Amino acid sequence: MQINNLTLSFSAHDGQGNVTFSTASAPSTITCFNLADIFKNDGNASSTSSYVVSNAQNFNSQTNYTSLFYQQLNTSINGDSSGIGTGKDAARTVEVFPGEDCRETGGLSWYGFSCQNEDGERYVIPGGVQSFSIVSKAESVKQEHCWVLSERGAASNNFKGCFAAVMAAALTGTFLVLG
Repeated sequence: MQINNLTLSFSAHDGQGNVTFSTASAPSTITCFNLADIFKNDGNASSTSSYVVSNAQNFNSQTNYTSLFYQQLNTSINGDSSGIGTGKDAARTVEVFPGEDCRETGGLSWYGFSCQNEDGERYVIPGGVQSFSIVSKAESVKQEHCWVLSERGAASNNFKGCFAAVMAAALTGTFLVLG
């Protein structure tokens, strides 16, 4: 099955330092990419998946890459194009992180994308991006619906709501034991 390219372009909020990553593969295991590593050379192939970079000469490790252009569209399988279109589940899940090695840092969230977007769209990523991961949607975390700039991680409301529920249960248990 051929999957059309996934394109990610990173730049400062003012558009400076634009660098682009593109791949046609959908890795079966989570593959993490540090911007500083992949934009060292213009044009690359990694040992885990093939990718191409452009404008690597624009990369500056001091730039805060807060602007992300995301574009991903599935291809038809045996002529069936019913699963193709903006807003439908994409072939891959992409997660962008404020720290290197696909980690949270400084209390900032990471963000997920797993919807198709035929024309691509630019998003502002609070705190910026230093790394990102890609995995085949089939191998990714189970999602009720595809993600578009979905805030995740310790700083997200998803985690805070879960944490609050756990703490409420713990306090209730403590009061029951003491009471």
